[in-house]
Amino acid sequence: MKGKILEIIYKDMWEGQYGTMYTFNIKLQTMNDLTFEGDVNAKTDVVNDLWYKVGDEVEFEHTESGNEYPDKLKIKKEGQENYSGKQKGNNRSFALSYAKDLAVARINTGGDIVFGSTKDILEQAEKFVQWLDS
Repeated sequence: MKGKILEIIYKDMWEGQYGTMYTFNIKLQTMNDLTFEGDVNAKTDVVNDLWYKVGDEVEFEHTESGNEYPDKLKIKKEGQENYSGKQKGNNRSFALSYAKDLAVARINTGGDIVFGSTKDILEQAEKFVQWLDS
């Protein structure tokens, strides 16, 4: 589902297997004016350090707990796999990463060093973007 974040409130902290985690209660509203509320865990206790903010439109999953515990929310970042399993995405980021990997691979294998500068890598990345967007 997609919704707009109405409110983010710091709630709690706890120790987990990956260190200290922080819980935020988030309230969202969908385009159909349905309101969902649930908890999200993060590695920061500062609301401004979260990658999403009040007012952002995000894609989310809502899971009802069915008991005294709060419902859970899973908010997805742009570029994560969506619910159909297809990559949503940022072709520019992928292309730049691939162009950099290609340059390193060519240098490490002793192949033709086509990439002599950052400018060369960016030009190759742009070619990948055009190919991916076609």
